[in-house]
Amino acid sequence: MNGLHLIADMYRCTCTADLLCDQDKLEKLCVDACMNSGLTPLGTYFHQFMDEDGNKAGVTGNVVLAESHLAIHTWPENNG
Repeated sequence: MNGLHLIADMYRCTCTADLLCDQDKLEKLCVDACMNSGLTPLGTYFHQFMDEDGNKAGVTGNVVLAESHLAIHTWPENNG
C-alpha cells in the first residue's frame, strides 16, 4: 500500500446506535478488524463524548498500526 490513503464518510449506518456511542465496543471492533486484516496494532487512543445530560454521545479514536493507522469519529445523531 505504498502511498494509498483510504477515506470513508459513512452515514445512515444500519448498526445500532449504542455501538456508535460505546467507546469500549467500538475500540474492540476497530482493533479486531485490523488484526483480522493482518495488520499490527501498536496502541489505541479513544475518547467518549458525553451530551449535556451526561449520556454517552459519539466516540473518536485512533488505532496506531505498524503499517499505518485507523481513525474513526462517530455522529450517532446522524446514524454515522
